[in-house]
Amino acid sequence: MAFLLVGGINTAFSTALFVAIAWIYPDLPSPAVLSIAFVVSLIAVFFVYRKLVFRVKGHFWLDLGRFTLVNLTMFFTNMALLLLAHEVLGYPKIPAQITITCLTVVINYFGHKYFSFRRRPEAAPPHTKLRKVQHESKSLYRHSGI
Repeated sequence: MAFLLVGGINTAFSTALFVAIAWIYPDLPSPAVLSIAFVVSLIAVFFVYRKLVFRVKGHFWLDLGRFTLVNLTMFFTNMALLLLAHEVLGYPKIPAQITITCLTVVINYFGHKYFSFRRRPEAAPPHTKLRKVQHESKSLYRHSGI
């Protein structure tokens, strides 16, 4: 639930930033508007996801690299769709960007959940496994009637 909340807030922030830049600089090409909004929101949300959503420690640079890779994939997908929608098909850039954002949010969710902040399950210490086997053996012995 926290992922969706933070993702929603970040999406709203990024979209509002896109809209503000587009309104302030109406002649700025849409790829430039998108790039500025992307970089600012990427830096901000990485720390929030890491600290509040996934609550991971260690592997800072690996997490940042994976996080950036997932986001760059979505960025270039977004860029291509925005260029197609606005520059080629003539749709207004703000409604086009909002529509594209709705499409890419789902992919971002799975990318971050299963790749960016993924951690391997911690293996149980060897002595814990031995105790479990011993416990199961005693339990089987008791239930066998021997």
